[in-house]
Amino acid sequence: MKKIAKRILCTFSAALFLFALTSNTALAYSEVPDYFDFGETVFKMDAGTYKDVWVRAFTDYTYYVGDHTSKGTYMECTYKKGSEYVRLHIGPDETTKNVFFHFYSTDEDGTTYDHHDCIEVYVQNPDPAAAALKAQQEAQINALKTFSGNTADFNAYNYYTNYKDLQEAFGADPVKLLEHYNTFGINEKRVANKLIK
Repeated sequence: MKKIAKRILCTFSAALFLFALTSNTALAYSEVPDYFDFGETVFKMDAGTYKDVWVRAFTDYTYYVGDHTSKGTYMECTYKKGSEYVRLHIGPDETTKNVFFHFYSTDEDGTTYDHHDCIEVYVQNPDPAAAALKAQQEAQINALKTFSGNTADFNAYNYYTNYKDLQEAFGADPVKLLEHYNTFGINEKRVANKLIK
């Protein structure tokens, strides 16, 4: 009789242990487990790559990327509650060593709450050529501030910054920006003497 009771107790304990293992949904540590659950929260990625990470959100959510230097560093996601794989991108010219993707819970009307969690990415192997090109482009853009053709009505940096179509058409060429402003920009009532964004 004692053997039967012992076997039943062992079987029940084993079943309870297995149930506890399978019912635990947390795959990685979360600061706010009632709002988010992650497959991974800290990992390494090479610059210029992407990684799919499983996320469960118990509410709709929004995100923002913390300190980063590349426009190619961003996340693809649905912003909706439920389980999904989000895709994290690290730009090839990313020079920040630790990039944080911050998650915040939201209501259906878009109200953001302070239920915050994050994924941290250790960026590895930035592309030196891409980083050098980006540094060169930033230097050209900053040089627009001191362009000799700047006046009270026209500032090449402001004109460039205000209009994405001009950035794509002329890049940071101050002479072409000034030509465009004098030929078309004034008549189109484009703003060149202050930042509008």
